[in-house]
Amino acid sequence: MRSAALFVGCFLVSTYGIGIVGRLVLPSPDVGELTLKIHAIEQETDPIDTIAVGSSRMLHAFDPARFDRAAAAAGCPVHSYNLGIGGMNLIEMRYVLRTLAAHHAQPITRALFDPPNDIHIQFSNLKSQRVWVTTDPREASLAVADILSHPDPRKYSSLARYLIAFLYHNSALGLASRYLEPAPPTTEATAFPARGYQPLDPEAKPSVERIGLLNDHDRFVRIARNLQNEAAEQAEPAPIDPAQESRRITVVRTMAESIRTLGYAPILLSLPDTYGEAITDARQLAAAFGRPDIAIPAVNFMDKADAGVVYDKGSWYDWAHLNEPVADYLSAAAGRRLCQTYGPAFASAAGK
Repeated sequence: MRSAALFVGCFLVSTYGIGIVGRLVLPSPDVGELTLKIHAIEQETDPIDTIAVGSSRMLHAFDPARFDRAAAAAGCPVHSYNLGIGGMNLIEMRYVLRTLAAHHAQPITRALFDPPNDIHIQFSNLKSQRVWVTTDPREASLAVADILSHPDPRKYSSLARYLIAFLYHNSALGLASRYLEPAPPTTEATAFPARGYQPLDPEAKPSVERIGLLNDHDRFVRIARNLQNEAAEQAEPAPIDPAQESRRITVVRTMAESIRTLGYAPILLSLPDTYGEAITDARQLAAAFGRPDIAIPAVNFMDKADAGVVYDKGSWYDWAHLNEPVADYLSAAAGRRLCQTYGPAFASAAGK
């Protein structure tokens, strides 16, 4: 037994010693899906001082042109870009922003961020480049804190999946597999439209999520009605444990501070989601950060001021994304409210 334990111990120390040290000292290769959009920014000829970063909710709901026009009309000229990436989680967001800060020469001054997706790894994608980013050992404590604080009810399943992926990608086997893969393409800027915004086309071939909505529309109507009542404070909020919400506020504050260390002013932009805990969470985050005396401005679109619009049964393209007219509404409202609440300091130097 002692010999077996010694063998196992030596094996674990060697495989994870090699894996983790290798990750820390070897040059980091590009992660195509997360870095391509940064290359696209370089193709923009107009100035950019504001980025909006988040998951597909941001990608499909933030129109920079409408945001800029509304902010300018309110007295705060800005020049924004949509850096949303489908499926983005917190660790991926930090990776993208660090990469942007390291390689983008334009003087970006602020980052609007939507609290990203929970870290829920699919084993079918275990060897993917994005899981490799998510399992960075330097980010492990924040990743675990984010999983345990996230309002998504799958947190314990997510934690188990993360730990399995972490063990694989930080082993010698995972290291070898990662660095022996061919380099991803890095110059496909034409894959993204101008200013990064991708509205959803109802005439396009429907996604699996849209097919689900179309086939089960009556159920979604009931869900939307319940969410509207909750957002409008006409129904009891979905409960979130106070200790969990405290951890959640700490994680979001950590994200905001990491944005600040890169030289960008963080702005919290809570975009609508379709489960009750998300509404409760957004309301409590707005209460924690969204005051003029707090250095993290916040706009919450899951509150009573917008409940009748965002949770109307016709506002949703699929189970997770809003249609283009509602995206127009959110983009203009965000620009207008940020300027009205936080004043001329919100205006960009480039726009003055």
